[in-house]
Amino acid sequence: MTVTSTALWRHATFRRLWLSDAVSTLGTHVTTVALPLAALTALGAGTTGVAALTAATTLPYLLLGVPAGALVDRLPRRAVLVGADLARAVLLASVPFAWAAGLLTLAQLVAVALLAGCATVLFDVAYFAAVPAVVPAARLADANARLEATRAVGQTAGPGLAGVLVGVLGAPLALLVDVASFVTSALFLAGTPRLARTAAPGAGGLWRDAAGGIRFVFRDPVVRALTLCSGLTNLWHAGFLAMLLVHAVRELRLPAATVGLLVAAANVGYLLGAAVAGRARARLGVGRAVTGAAVLQAGAALVLWPHPAGIALGLAVNAFASGLYNVNAVSLRQAATPPALLSRMTATSRFVIWGAMPLGAALGGALTGLLGASAYLGVAAAGMAAAALVTRCSPVWRTRDFPVPRAEPADAAVPAGR
Repeated sequence: MTVTSTALWRHATFRRLWLSDAVSTLGTHVTTVALPLAALTALGAGTTGVAALTAATTLPYLLLGVPAGALVDRLPRRAVLVGADLARAVLLASVPFAWAAGLLTLAQLVAVALLAGCATVLFDVAYFAAVPAVVPAARLADANARLEATRAVGQTAGPGLAGVLVGVLGAPLALLVDVASFVTSALFLAGTPRLARTAAPGAGGLWRDAAGGIRFVFRDPVVRALTLCSGLTNLWHAGFLAMLLVHAVRELRLPAATVGLLVAAANVGYLLGAAVAGRARARLGVGRAVTGAAVLQAGAALVLWPHPAGIALGLAVNAFASGLYNVNAVSLRQAATPPALLSRMTATSRFVIWGAMPLGAALGGALTGLLGASAYLGVAAAGMAAAALVTRCSPVWRTRDFPVPRAEPADAAVPAGR
């Protein structure tokens, strides 16, 4: 069933997808704070333990990022979504129960983070492929704008809620909020109509099917340019944000609490960017809206002034551009992809885009050690500006409206251009 009504929120299937994402995102960002605090406060873990926990959270994107799409294609989409939610609920529930029994260990926390991360990878691939199955190409950007705005609220409210819950309940028990969020999300999704697979598994096996997704992403000029632009932007943006904190605390002598408030307040800009994405697309065309947002993101980073108000303004504009970019870029990638390849395109693109973030953080640390934080921030802003050239010099720039995806078999040859 597809969305035909002007009001997306009145469509039962999309509304359930939307609500499931809202509650699980809020809970996830509670866990982002509560899980490391559980290691620190309940177990007395040091920096090495917290680092191992953080690595276990992101490692699944590298381990499962590419084959996840082909794996999701082999299963009913609704079953993947509900199963991933319930698996994460059970895994996280084991932490407060083990803590109450006096059996909690750092090894268990690392295992929970790793396995829950694997479930998250499968959930995300299935979810981003399910949205275009419900929403037609003409409404994808509207749907993604609502989803991105909801995620921005969760990213802002989740850590603050986690701080309150940890203070009242303690870090292990605070994880029960995320358990409840995943159960609620699963209930919303269980009530949706059956979300059928968009493609039958190929005859060549899991890895051959996954290779088909890789070939599509890097041969299709629109999807390739969007993926590379996003990946290169994240490569520089991840290090930029990390080193901006170093610059603000060590060189500008800002209190850590002030810096945290500045970063949290920037999410308001993200909400506004997601909200105006449709207007920018209607006035400029989707391709120029994407490229313009990428340029604005870099420009905002270049003009951060060495003053708290300037940093707040620069971060807000940067976040505004990020929200504008994400809504239109994600929607264009989805609309440009044949339904049979949606899961595998999503998996491959996210592998590139998300995999660039830990590399960017490491690069930022290395270059800051060589150049200093202030100089590195300028280099990173220039790198983000260069990333925008990828879409400017591609068919993305000339794309006015969302294309109608080609209906073709999953293993069909991909033409060199569009």
